[in-house]
Order: sequence, then C-alpha cells, then structure tokens
Amino acid sequence: MDTPITTITDLSVVLKRLRLERGLTQKRLGEKMGLSQKRISSIEAHPDRVSLDQLLTVLMALGAQLQVRTLNAGSDTIADTRKKAPW
Repeated sequence: MDTPITTITDLSVVLKRLRLERGLTQKRLGEKMGLSQKRISSIEAHPDRVSLDQLLTVLMALGAQLQVRTLNAGSDTIADTRKKAPW
C-alpha cells in the first residue's frame, strides 16, 4: 500500500498502522529490534525526533520502505517549496 506522508502526524499514524497490521505490539516490535517498548512508543509518537537511519530500520522491521516521489515534475523548485512550506 502506498501512503503519502506530508506531515509528521501522517508519519506517526502510518508507523502505528503498519505495526498493528502486522499484529505486533510495541513491546514485540521493540524486542524484534533490540529496543524497549518505551522507545517504540516514543518513535511512533515523535518520529521527527529520530534519525533517518533509525526510521529506516523501523520501516524495514515492519516490512516497509521509504520512497520519494516528485510532484508535478518541473513545476516546483526549492524556492517555490520554501514559499509554501509551513516552516
């Protein structure tokens, strides 16, 4: 399933959904990765506070991957994106 992620909240929801779809508790996923249940909870709640490496590791443990797609190729430049971005 492809799920567009445009906000940190989207990423948080997707991580939790992937875990639940695989029938894993936070504790079991943590055991699978060598992390505590508390750390898995923190990653799901605040994915913006983890390194890209750890995020990719979590996704791999959940049988998922990160893909980047261009939108309207050629129409958006970095400068255009900065004007639209909430930051």
